[in-house]
Amino acid sequence: MKKTTILFASVSALLLCLSCDKNSFEVFPPDELGMEEHEFYVDKAGDEFGIPFLANKEGSISLMNPDDGAWIELGTKKFSKDGTLEVSVKANDSFPRRADILFTTDTRRDTVSVLQYGAVEELFYISLESMVVYNGGTEANSVPVNINVPMDRISTEIRYSGGEEWITDCNLSGSAFTFNTTDNADKDYMRRAIVILTFVDGWKNTRTATISILQARSDNKLGTTFTSDELRALATVSGYELPSDALVEGYIVSTNEGGNAGDAWVEDYKQGTGVIDYTLSERTAYLENLDGKGGFRLITRDVDDNKFTRYSRICLSVGGAFVRKTEGTPVSYSIEGVSSGDIITSVDGTSTMPWKEKSITELDDDDINTLVKIKDCEIAMRKGPFTPVNEGYASLCGYNRLAKYPILIRDKQGGSMYMFTNMACTYRRNGEILPYGSGDILGIVVHEDYKSFEKDGNIGKYQLRHLLREEIDLKKDFADNFSGLITEFRYAKFPGEFDKTKLPNAILATKGNGELCHTYGSVSNFSPSYFYIGKCGSGRKGKYAEGAGIELDEGGIYEPWVTTGTESSQNTDGKGWFKDNLKISWSNKYWWDSDNGRGYCWLVNFSTVGITSDRVSMQFAMYNNSQKLYSPRYWKAQYSLTTYDCSPSADSQWVDIGEFTVPDVAIWDYQNDWQTLGTRVYDFPLPTEILGKESVSIRLMPRNNKAAKKSETSYDNSTIANNSGYNTMDYFAVRYNK
Repeated sequence: MKKTTILFASVSALLLCLSCDKNSFEVFPPDELGMEEHEFYVDKAGDEFGIPFLANKEGSISLMNPDDGAWIELGTKKFSKDGTLEVSVKANDSFPRRADILFTTDTRRDTVSVLQYGAVEELFYISLESMVVYNGGTEANSVPVNINVPMDRISTEIRYSGGEEWITDCNLSGSAFTFNTTDNADKDYMRRAIVILTFVDGWKNTRTATISILQARSDNKLGTTFTSDELRALATVSGYELPSDALVEGYIVSTNEGGNAGDAWVEDYKQGTGVIDYTLSERTAYLENLDGKGGFRLITRDVDDNKFTRYSRICLSVGGAFVRKTEGTPVSYSIEGVSSGDIITSVDGTSTMPWKEKSITELDDDDINTLVKIKDCEIAMRKGPFTPVNEGYASLCGYNRLAKYPILIRDKQGGSMYMFTNMACTYRRNGEILPYGSGDILGIVVHEDYKSFEKDGNIGKYQLRHLLREEIDLKKDFADNFSGLITEFRYAKFPGEFDKTKLPNAILATKGNGELCHTYGSVSNFSPSYFYIGKCGSGRKGKYAEGAGIELDEGGIYEPWVTTGTESSQNTDGKGWFKDNLKISWSNKYWWDSDNGRGYCWLVNFSTVGITSDRVSMQFAMYNNSQKLYSPRYWKAQYSLTTYDCSPSADSQWVDIGEFTVPDVAIWDYQNDWQTLGTRVYDFPLPTEILGKESVSIRLMPRNNKAAKKSETSYDNSTIANNSGYNTMDYFAVRYNK
């Protein structure tokens, strides 16, 4: 027997001394009747147990339904004080059952319920949520059911959308609900009815199932079904209104449970005075085409209209909705102004929908707005939460400048893409360190821009929107990963007394081998880091908050204040960042060598001796953090196997890897639409010729003198200013496929 305490309902007796006052009034103790536990659960095999109760006057005990006496026996029917009711319950070879026991006195009453499990499960399953019927039928319509409870315990109610009652001859058996209909004479409109089946189970809980029945028009048509190709052809940027009888079919592949289904609308993120409208995300669902080749982002009329069932195959009425497409390429399509209440038919599509698994490089335009499992992938940076940003500019602190943030994922085949996380996502910053191993991520492939990273907002052809935390199915530990590290810098690690470095004034790799320096001077400047992962704010310091989300290879977490006494430098105001003196990120403010007309650079040197692989790559995270801007906008990455000399005379020994742009971070009261609120992460493939070498050098270097200026709105119409234009690096690593 299992007991569950539901409510403590006893009234404690007051300890009062009986006395007479000058008016001869006596004070009496109050009536008492009650028990601590009100529900007792009994196994199907039966049991004997006691029910303690409190009482201070005479009363009686009885079964509220005398018929329950066939299986439950009460030890007494009278009481006059506190006691224990002995109860004996027989074995149950049928359905679950419940008996209610009534305790009464002349002034009070209370009840206790005995709920016994049964040897037979109560089945009440309706296999169809909706069905369509047509005119002229002579055979009864049938909905499969699986019911094993007595039919007299089930009630049937039919609700019609109009006044006419057109469903007749209803019959419910254990295997089917059957009915007939009169014909629909209306040539313009279909008819809808809802059948509601209700039964009270053995524990007296009410269970309900509904069947939506839709009847075709007089011509036996439901409407005009548009194929996905037809809808795409009709779509315009401003929107094409679909005819009133328009239908579309497909699979619902999304859920809003995690708060990350779709984009959000920002009224005025430049000044942060507006409100971010997350109802746009809450109104978003994704309808994947029946063949899996493309899909539509559905935008419902209201949040309550988005009650689609994930993995259901539906036929949806979309009359009056607008089909739109985005400008540029690739094209993303949406249908706006729909409602889950307009579903014509809905069946479970789990076994029939086209499940897709791809690597990042295999994605194509037919994957946009569809559900795809990205195989053998990892988060590109071993640091931080899903949203490594300054919370002071986000909704957590009431200042709405940021609705979403992209972090980078990469896969075993060498592809990479950004993964969006809304600032309203329920698990985006929940105090857990990110999983650093590899695995699969299931999500919706989308095409959304992000102006904070690029002038035109284009951050690649495709992005991923995860929907549930458990669908980011990555191993926790980096040891369980397809990639290994050659060198990695996660925080500033300085040489010891006897360490010698090849590069001047260098810091050391925190994993693997290698060293990093700046070619103007030492890595002596540090910047705030937004990779504080725990629940941030005063009084919320814990393992993850204090550890910045960095687990050390030798065990434990990164807590620099243990030896430096700088614990006060961690965040205490809810903004979620570490101050610069904790040296989580390193920076420099000298970037342009005007004498030689070229940039200074970050320089890394490491060894790859003994490493063989078919793939090797570089990951790093950077942002510009000068309040007045003037920081390098356009950059290039290069490598050399023969030198680490960055002077003009050695340029011929450096080979191009690729080019990139670095965003400016917003500081304090000013923000342009091209400024970000956190770090950007990059991934570049490297040639396998760098493996097996004693010395490999990589430099990250401004490729021209262009920069932005705070007082102007242009992305790049100013120039780099030394001693002003900070650039910060948060992370650097070189990885290979094991």
